[in-house]
Amino acid sequence: MLNIKKSFKYLIIATVILIIIAIIGKRLGWFGNENEFEINTEKATKRTIVEIITANGKIQPETEVKISSDVSGEIVELNVKEGDEVIKGDLLLKIKPDTYISGIERMEASLNSS
Repeated sequence: MLNIKKSFKYLIIATVILIIIAIIGKRLGWFGNENEFEINTEKATKRTIVEIITANGKIQPETEVKISSDVSGEIVELNVKEGDEVIKGDLLLKIKPDTYISGIERMEASLNSS
């Protein structure tokens, strides 16, 4: 009987020690913190938010216009560059007039000979 009382006394002491270790371990974070993570917070204030987005891609125009000439010839002056905005009536380029001048002279000669 005395041996059982001694065993029971040791069992109670061991249980109390385990409970104390569990309480200390919980406070020190030894266990029970698997789902905890640190969150940084800040007081809400009104301010301008600057958002910068970097992306790769191809820019397509809203409207694409192909320009062609009714006449052919050598371009002697180009007044616009690719990407420039133009309006109706703007001079885009000049074509060397030699071909057309000789054509006009031939027509006038044939008109005079008839």
